[in-house]
Amino acid sequence: MWFVDNWWRLRWETINGPHSVSADWRLRHELNSAMGGALWPPVMIYSSADPIVFAPSLGKRSAGGPQQYVNINGVGMVMADEYEKELDAFLQLVIEHCASAVDGKALEALLGQVLAERRDPELAGWRRLEACLGYDADEAPDDVVTGLIDFEGLAGEEGVEEAARARPGAESATILGQAIEATRLSDATVDLSLATKIEKDPELPPAAAPWRFAESAAANLRAMIGARPGQLRSGSLADILGARWGDLKKATATARKLPYGLRMSDDSDRTRLSLKTLRPKDRRYELARIFGDAVWKSGAEFGVVSRSNTDRQKFQRAFARSLLCPFDDLRHELDVNNPTPESIEAAAETFFVHESVVRNQLVYKGFLPFENATEEAEAA
Repeated sequence: MWFVDNWWRLRWETINGPHSVSADWRLRHELNSAMGGALWPPVMIYSSADPIVFAPSLGKRSAGGPQQYVNINGVGMVMADEYEKELDAFLQLVIEHCASAVDGKALEALLGQVLAERRDPELAGWRRLEACLGYDADEAPDDVVTGLIDFEGLAGEEGVEEAARARPGAESATILGQAIEATRLSDATVDLSLATKIEKDPELPPAAAPWRFAESAAANLRAMIGARPGQLRSGSLADILGARWGDLKKATATARKLPYGLRMSDDSDRTRLSLKTLRPKDRRYELARIFGDAVWKSGAEFGVVSRSNTDRQKFQRAFARSLLCPFDDLRHELDVNNPTPESIEAAAETFFVHESVVRNQLVYKGFLPFENATEEAEAA
């Protein structure tokens, strides 16, 4: 009953950070909230857009008593189509086995409703948006969902869903409208055509973590432009973007007060950007993320740059880190086996990036521990 009740949110809702997760989110995504007199594994299940993530629960991970689960460590992922297939088969087995149980008919009726929704493209799209926004089925305000759908002609279905995950809740459609207006008012424009020439590494398996694809793509780009080891100069970054660094550096941060920024093609062959950052180090990282988004979604005219944890956003962040601070170059600047705060700070200055960029490179390569389950999920 728990899996069916929460089918849409388990499949489409992501996690936006362990420190901002609500009680409602945990009830929908932590398996041990299913209750029913059973001892369930302390695991949370949520979407990363396409992959489904299985991670240790944020709450109490073991129960007192004669029976309990050992602590579950690590994060696992499965592709969404495989998740749906296996869950459908499991639910069908439960219905066949429990046909005469007290709740058997109720479960069968509820599952039939979910399956009917999934078969209806229009209704399925509505349910997906509700889940991305953090609402149960039929609980999202109609004006919010329709407001988002109205933007699909400009942003595309995937762009709207990324925006919903970037700012779930009742203000989502309003925020997207504000972000689009901020982009139209921006004086920051770039040429992202070079991104179409960067291909995925064929040696990596299709289900490889986004950061692995990002690392390969960033190395490919640096080789393509003949970048020397070490810091990627701001002028070189601007050349990649078909712009002048002086123009990009002084461009107004029109999305500074918004939850996320956008890239959006204008009437020419340029892409207009709504930027959030002001400091040069942060702007370099933001611009690298924007180029990374064009690599991830080649040919797309619209892209969201947010803090959410979809694979698209994970790729952007990892691409920016690897482009501006390649790990192979970083290991020549500090002792990766014994990184100190001072050495991390010095390396950040060398590469002209924020210290968190250096730290995250060390985390994903296994030289520093993860701070939380969300961070670990990015590296899975």
